[in-house]
Amino acid sequence: MDYSVVKTDALIIGSGLSGQMAARNIAVACPERKITIIGNGLGASPYVHGFNMPLHPEDSVDCFKEDTLRSGREQSIPTLVDALCDGALKLIPTLKELGISFNRKENGDYSLLRPLGASHPRVASVGNHTGVAIMNAIASEFAKNPNIIEIDDTRALRLLKVDGRVSGALTYNLKTETFTCFVADVVVLASGGFCNIYPFSTNMSDIGGDGIAMAFGAGASLCDLEFVQFEPSAAVAPAALRGKSVITTMFFEGAVLRNAKGERFMLQYSDKGECVDKDVQAKYIFKEIKEGRGTEHGGVYFDATGVGREKLNELYDSYVKRYADVGIDIATTPFEIAPAPHTSLGGVMVDAHCDTGIPGLFACGEIIGGLHGANRIGGNAGLETMVFGTIAGRSAADYLKRARAADVDDETVADFVCDTLSLCGKKTIDQNLPATLRERMQAILSDKLNVLRCGTELASAVDEFGAMLETIEDTSLEGASAKLKFETIRLINDLQTAYLLAVSAYTREGSMGCHVRTDSIEEKEKYRIVIRNTPDGAAVTKTQI
Repeated sequence: MDYSVVKTDALIIGSGLSGQMAARNIAVACPERKITIIGNGLGASPYVHGFNMPLHPEDSVDCFKEDTLRSGREQSIPTLVDALCDGALKLIPTLKELGISFNRKENGDYSLLRPLGASHPRVASVGNHTGVAIMNAIASEFAKNPNIIEIDDTRALRLLKVDGRVSGALTYNLKTETFTCFVADVVVLASGGFCNIYPFSTNMSDIGGDGIAMAFGAGASLCDLEFVQFEPSAAVAPAALRGKSVITTMFFEGAVLRNAKGERFMLQYSDKGECVDKDVQAKYIFKEIKEGRGTEHGGVYFDATGVGREKLNELYDSYVKRYADVGIDIATTPFEIAPAPHTSLGGVMVDAHCDTGIPGLFACGEIIGGLHGANRIGGNAGLETMVFGTIAGRSAADYLKRARAADVDDETVADFVCDTLSLCGKKTIDQNLPATLRERMQAILSDKLNVLRCGTELASAVDEFGAMLETIEDTSLEGASAKLKFETIRLINDLQTAYLLAVSAYTREGSMGCHVRTDSIEEKEKYRIVIRNTPDGAAVTKTQI
């Protein structure tokens, strides 16, 4: 096998906000340590409009916690909710260090937007590009620190585990088409969610199922995978904007939804109209489309004309410009949207210190599960990256200070790389197989694991994904090009994630939050579905809450 080996103290998998915050905090606590950040893009971080901060005079941290728990249908892990909400205001000194100031009104009050699921205006922003502003500030810091190395165009595929401890990862560089095994004393998994395994989602192309598959393979417990939040307002037309989401705070400013007949259909389902939780809104938009009242391109109309040009230009100028660039004036013209997979609420189980329970492995950002429960409150995703990135960095730094250096010899690395890239099956792989199976996987996800689900289709999805995994794992990659090896392992990771998603969705027989079963009623019992890799196959348990 042609590969290289690189040693580092801390390996950060993921170069978005959560990974950057983790690296920043390791650098502060362990300034002499070498930190390597690998990534194949920035995920959703550049598109973070703002995030929740309980800064409104009538708001409080306790109210913020109540909203988060209620929106999650009381399925959230309370200690994680406490860490998120308590950590919000604690970020202010960090933001000041980075030179970040939130938008304010002329009278000096914070300019806050009210997200779906919130009792008060709570989303604080830096212009309309909060994520970009914070990442630029962090990048300036990193540029002055020779101990922080950022490697782009690089995707992690498998975690290296030696004597029960995670000690690095096998990666692939898409530009050089080469494999590298990074050996590290501590690893922070900040690879984001998995919604881009679907054929239509709001996610960027660098997002996939690798994080879930890597953590599962390393023995970490996964939870809440059935809870995939569909963004109610993802563009379906024009083609240039397909998949781009529109912030739902506009519904508190006068925006409404209309079907192809021009009817404001949400009033039929709730006296709150459009101002309901995202899971509820997505369900009824999907219903309108399925029942034949959808628009030309398979959506409904997002009508922001009631917001008014002045407020749109003041608060939402990035969206005004986005649509103006394709010839649409959103102050006068409704545009077409539909629900799309947006946030994977489930993921790696961690404690309030971002510890996965596997020595040497910490996780933060959208890759973790248990925080949002069955539905995410608007504005919490951006905050999650900041708060838990900070926590993971501090915890990883503490681990570095007390743990011995990773003891990994060349033979161990060679065996690990060989096992990962050979597959050792009997059939020589057809170079078209990964693309063929990926197309089939995406069709199943779209048909059977969409907004509305039913038991028979979920059972079929479990069987089909399982059979597809057996097919691909029965092949041999011996003699294949590096690119084909990479594409095959990537497919296996995404298929593994799709399979675990289907298993979780099938196991939860009732509807709960954004997991909507058409063949059952809303569940009242609270429990968590946990999946862990075992020698006898995936173990699935229901843990009472």
